[in-house]
Amino acid sequence: MEYKKIIITGSNGQDGSLMIDYLLKNTDHILYAGIRNNNTNNLTHIKDNRFNTIDFNLNNSKNIYDTIERIKPDYFINFAAQSNVSSSWATSKITFEANTLPIIDILEAIIKYCSTCRFYNAGSSEEFGNIIYNPQDEVHPLNPRSPYAASKISSRQIINVYRETYKIYAVQGWLFNHEGIRRGDIFVTRKITKYVANIFNCIEKNIYIAPLELGNIYASRDWSDAEDFLSGIWLMLNQDKCDKFYNEIPKEYILSSGKSHTIKEFVETAFRVININGFWENETSDIINEKYYYLNKENEKILLVNINPQYYRKCDLNITCGNSSKIKYELGWEPKITFEELVKKMVNYDIELLQNHK
Repeated sequence: MEYKKIIITGSNGQDGSLMIDYLLKNTDHILYAGIRNNNTNNLTHIKDNRFNTIDFNLNNSKNIYDTIERIKPDYFINFAAQSNVSSSWATSKITFEANTLPIIDILEAIIKYCSTCRFYNAGSSEEFGNIIYNPQDEVHPLNPRSPYAASKISSRQIINVYRETYKIYAVQGWLFNHEGIRRGDIFVTRKITKYVANIFNCIEKNIYIAPLELGNIYASRDWSDAEDFLSGIWLMLNQDKCDKFYNEIPKEYILSSGKSHTIKEFVETAFRVININGFWENETSDIINEKYYYLNKENEKILLVNINPQYYRKCDLNITCGNSSKIKYELGWEPKITFEELVKKMVNYDIELLQNHK
């Protein structure tokens, strides 16, 4: 059996580490995880001898060329990115340096040293920006509303140019919002589930903690479990093995659940996991004054969530909702985990995490 080599960047993040787990379980390939600063928190559980870590700096052109020349990968999966949309306003130049410029070096090195290597870059639903219709499909116009979104569109265009010019296998899928137990604390979903876990712990001890502060709770997102996306990405990288639709030009697909939920719904669903059926109150017509409460055993009204305008994004998107019918029809992929199951998994994980650190 031929053992293929795969480089995965962003390997300690949510998507990269989950992809490594998926490939070790479902393939016989040899994996090279690109890391920086010895950060391997999400990789310490891996004991497989097919797994290797490599020092990989995507902001260093020489490092990219030397690594690809040495390994000559059969696949290159790039999850490395500055992926926080809000932060991209304060770090717009850094965002482009992280998300766009390295793609040129990677593609040039692939063409030079291993032209049959298959390249995947993680795209985002943020690329659609100001949406024209719902749900968004692969032909929806790209209308970025943040430096992050613009950086992802720029990488998409670079990939398209190189694919068409050099006939290489390079794609950038659109990943709609995907969450899980390895999601970073700076993302609103994990911020919510960790707070809910903390509330669960405090109720048991009759301790009061300050309410959770959120931004626009009416922003609606198409949320999926990140683990559901792994097989879709792998199918995108192996389209000629999927079915009759492959015609030597690899296609780019949307991965999504096809259903949108507001942050407000996420809050309510998360608290229901710990049997809190709270209620919203607003003394004015301004949504900034909405507050989420619950009644304790003494029938006292306890504030759980309030709104802080500082967490509102510049040029935020009101709604995202993806249409994944194309990849379902052509490659047979569809998500398996529901929104409610995802939220429950995240809350329970954060409860367990707290209890294990007592």
